[in-house]
Amino acid sequence: MGQRFKHIADSALEPCEGTVCHHCERDDRPIFEYSGRIVDPKLAADPALAEEEPEVSELCADCILGGNVVSDMDDRLRALVDKLSDSRRLWREFQQLPEIPLFMQGFDWPLCCDDWCEFVGCAENHQSLIERHEQSRAWDRGPTSYRRDFRRDGAPESLREISFFRCHHCRRETHIDQFT
Repeated sequence: MGQRFKHIADSALEPCEGTVCHHCERDDRPIFEYSGRIVDPKLAADPALAEEEPEVSELCADCILGGNVVSDMDDRLRALVDKLSDSRRLWREFQQLPEIPLFMQGFDWPLCCDDWCEFVGCAENHQSLIERHEQSRAWDRGPTSYRRDFRRDGAPESLREISFFRCHHCRRETHIDQFT
C-alpha cells in the first residue's frame, strides 16, 4: 500500500511536469495530474479564480487528499461501484486518485474484493509484460475477456499502455490495456 496515495504503490508514483498546484498554488512539492473541480472556492489559494474557473488539472498530493476537489466517474465504473456494499467509501477514495497511470483512453481503475486495487506499475520489458499479462485478469471499466497476444504480435508501442494493479486483499493482479 502506498504511503502517499493508498491505491498507488510508491514505486509506481509519477509526478507530472506541472510546477504549481491549481488549488493551493504551492510550487515546492510534486504535482500530479487530476481532472476535476474545486468544491468550495473559498478554500483555494485564490478564491476569485477558483470561483470563476473551478476546473483543475494539476494538484499536489495534499490537495488531492484534502477533500476540496472532486472528479467525475465514468458511468460504467459508477454502476459497478454502486452495486457494492461500501460504495460511499469507494466514491470518497476515488476522489483521492490522481491520474496515474497514463490513461490514453479515459480514466479507469479496477475493483477486486469490493475495493479499489493498487496500481503497481508497468512491465519493465517485453518478457515481463508477457508473463504478467498472461497471469493477470483483464479489465476495461469492468472485467473483460479481451487480450492482445504479445507473444505473437510483439511488444506494444509503449510498455506504459498496459498498467498493472494488485488487490489489497487477495493479491490478484489485474491489467488495463489502453493502447494507442
